[in-house]
Amino acid sequence: MLKIFKKCEKSLDNLYGVQEIEDLDSYDKPFLLCISSQDVFDKSVFGLIKEGARAARVRTSDELAGGFKIDEMPFDFLGVKYEYKNIKDEKYSSLLDDFIYPFLKKGKDIKKQARKINFFTYCNATNVYVRLEQGLREKLLKDGYTEGQVREIISQISVVSLASEIDVSKVQATCISFKDVNDREVFDKVSKFCSKKMERLTRNSVVDRLGNSSLVYAFYGSGDHTLKGYFNEVCTAKPSLCACVSALVENSIQNSRTDELIPIDVSMLLKKLVRFNGEFEDNDELLSRIDESIDYGSTSKYSKNEHELLTKLDKSYKKLAGTKKFLEDEKRQRQTEVEELKRDKEVLMNGIRKTCSDVAYAQIVYKNKLWQPSREPVELYGMKTDREIREEYEKMMGIVSEEEEKYTL
Repeated sequence: MLKIFKKCEKSLDNLYGVQEIEDLDSYDKPFLLCISSQDVFDKSVFGLIKEGARAARVRTSDELAGGFKIDEMPFDFLGVKYEYKNIKDEKYSSLLDDFIYPFLKKGKDIKKQARKINFFTYCNATNVYVRLEQGLREKLLKDGYTEGQVREIISQISVVSLASEIDVSKVQATCISFKDVNDREVFDKVSKFCSKKMERLTRNSVVDRLGNSSLVYAFYGSGDHTLKGYFNEVCTAKPSLCACVSALVENSIQNSRTDELIPIDVSMLLKKLVRFNGEFEDNDELLSRIDESIDYGSTSKYSKNEHELLTKLDKSYKKLAGTKKFLEDEKRQRQTEVEELKRDKEVLMNGIRKTCSDVAYAQIVYKNKLWQPSREPVELYGMKTDREIREEYEKMMGIVSEEEEKYTL
């Protein structure tokens, strides 16, 4: 089952700062869909949504960034989560059939509608987009669009890929892949080529084309495969990453407010990469310039003091969320134990019922409180047990029990 969540401010009613979009049929805002390689775990899914917002310079608990208030943005930062049992093919088809394709078909101008769609993928999740694009192409071709028209439509979808070895050279979306060549988990022929190029040019980063609509930004990083490596304050790639993501978000917002299409292509991203390259200037200065250049419409910003207060609140919400989860886990554990006891009791009762008479059964279950009648069953008192009846019968018939026989010999 597919679930789509969006980022929002944390509160007492929403300790994690995310909320599920219940009605996908009527949803029509521009968005950045963040896809994690571990898309069945809340922590991974929600964490990547936060980093997507952070890359767009929206304020998060980790960083003031540009200070933009998430709840005032005319743009959403989304994440996709599946049930653990979903197999890979179902993931691609459900995301395409239940969300992306219906969303794309809502607009009067399909290219403008495509410009509302942006992806932010991490590691192997980039393959989700590659597979999704293949399915989307097939659907659009079936709808009667030509190959050229399909290429133009999909080119207005953007993809920002982090720490991935998935080949994006043939995707038709406007795509940029950020790669740390020191990250051995995703070191491939592209990493090797870029590493040699940086060595030859004595540079710490390079930009190169991967295909007609794809770029790679390679750099010498910490080698840390986690997202922290890309958002580290001294990471060469951070200003370039933020410049690209914020530009794509800004363009989506602008397109949602105008009748004419404001298209994107790799040349737009190249200009941002040249202007905000972290190799030649201080990261803080570059990020400040990026923040000053961003236009998210009427979205207001938090001050530094407000950010500090919110960060303290976020920490409190995190503790509350941890306590709540602990109590919920304890409750589930106790409920499981109760259910197990009920099953054990049922097995025991059935066993007693099969081997005892009605009277003995009633005496056993009542005495051991396995059955609680509405009133005290006086009729059970004074009634003889199976053993007493058997002993009385044997005595009457003159039958000597084995126990008595031992003492009479």
